[in-house]
Amino acid sequence: MRKIFYTPPKIIRRLFPYTIWETENQKVLLTFDDGPNIETTERILKKLSEHKIKAAFFCLGENIVKNISITKEILADGHLVGSHGWNHTKITKMGTPELIADIKKNIEHVSEQLNYNIKYFRPPYGKIYPPQTKIIYQLGLKTVMWSIMTYDFQNDFSKVKFAIDNFLQNNSIIVLHDSLKSKEIINDSIDYVVESGNKKGFNFGLPKECLK
Repeated sequence: MRKIFYTPPKIIRRLFPYTIWETENQKVLLTFDDGPNIETTERILKKLSEHKIKAAFFCLGENIVKNISITKEILADGHLVGSHGWNHTKITKMGTPELIADIKKNIEHVSEQLNYNIKYFRPPYGKIYPPQTKIIYQLGLKTVMWSIMTYDFQNDFSKVKFAIDNFLQNNSIIVLHDSLKSKEIINDSIDYVVESGNKKGFNFGLPKECLK
């Protein structure tokens, strides 16, 4: 049976240079993977607005192409957009030229279509080899992982609660998903993260400050 890691072991973190696992300013950062998505992104934006919180959206290039207007909404609301690859392919299956092409495709498209410079990358499935972090860094991006995986994509709110109840710290980078897999629980998940953080006296930070 596969062991579930809600938070990556410290020994694993040490193996990856040029990689951010926790916030740099002792504040909590919310992040959303896999969007933008016509059925989930706007409800996430509405919920974040209610809580007055800014988040980082790690977007797929092919989803940005299909949802340019929604991506513009993300930026207009003051959130950060990062790259999650072009089509969610594991980069551990890519050679160096393919990896560089995949990352550049997303960067260049966003720059041309949205006049926005992507500065952060999160590998699909969280799979990445240590040497690949250097390649990504040389392309001008920082690799952002996480300190709490909520497993919201399994559509099980009890797992989200377990992750937050047991692992939330004042420097946590939390992964939620902007996808159909988490659609039914995403509002409750955001509410629970924020309420739990507030009860513990934690502050939610701006993405650029948390990832500087």
